[in-house]
Amino acid sequence: MEPYKSKSILKEVENRIVEFTGHQTVKIVNSGNAALLIVMNNLPPPFLIPDEGGWRGFKQIPKLLNKKTITLKTRLGIIEPETLETIFRDKKPSALFLTSFAAYTAEQPIKEIYNICSENGVMLVEDASGSIGDPEGRLCNSDYNHVIIASTGSPKIVNAGGGGFIATSTRRILEDNILLRTLKVDPYLPAAINAELKKAPHTLKKLLKATKYIKTRLGNVYHPKSRGVNVIIPSENPRKDAAKLREMIKVDGNILTVCPSYDRLKRKAIAVEIKNLEIESLKKDNLDTLVELIASMIRG
Repeated sequence: MEPYKSKSILKEVENRIVEFTGHQTVKIVNSGNAALLIVMNNLPPPFLIPDEGGWRGFKQIPKLLNKKTITLKTRLGIIEPETLETIFRDKKPSALFLTSFAAYTAEQPIKEIYNICSENGVMLVEDASGSIGDPEGRLCNSDYNHVIIASTGSPKIVNAGGGGFIATSTRRILEDNILLRTLKVDPYLPAAINAELKKAPHTLKKLLKATKYIKTRLGNVYHPKSRGVNVIIPSENPRKDAAKLREMIKVDGNILTVCPSYDRLKRKAIAVEIKNLEIESLKKDNLDTLVELIASMIRG
């Protein structure tokens, strides 16, 4: 790709993310982990992170940077705003890191969390990998966070096969440094990210609708009434049940995650990753078949 075309597409992508998020400044980087690394590198410790349902990098990257984290007890990944005042006062974190959808299955009360963070001078960093293009406008929205980070790798809402971004209106987060220069995006990725961003609102809307339908039909799931893009089902033997389901569900790739897992739930369960399915396959007949297969596994 010619250099001037690459720069033009990169600028178009950045402008599109500004429109999506409402933040004034955007940087495209080579991965979601790179975005998290840059943000954590530019903030002082300690960082507050959820005890489950978060991005695995929340735990791993501070160790690389030799920065302390404080684990926040949640309700199956959901942060309860009323618990924050005390921990902010006692532990004095610089930032709270969370995912828009805890474990990809339950929407965080982002507005309430943001208000408490703002009142206490704590920066709220939202991993919006699963919520870009939120039809409700609550998630991935600069009105309710200080920084947005996201992966645009596969499989994600913006399924570009690689890359990630940082969006913020806080200048010091994106101060020029060696990490920003080192972790810059491959010149061929912005075109793919741009194409996927155009589809993001439609993609997310379909995924939310399909996940809600499956949760309603099954009933026996974690966070049954919450918006999300996967379905997490209790299981006495997750590995055995996941193996059984893999034999029955004929799709390309893997749509099952075995729990306990930090980035899902620390319970014995199986996560059915609706977000990993092709949007065109989310038809009622296919969803009904999926429900029946899962229900047969639950019944034994």
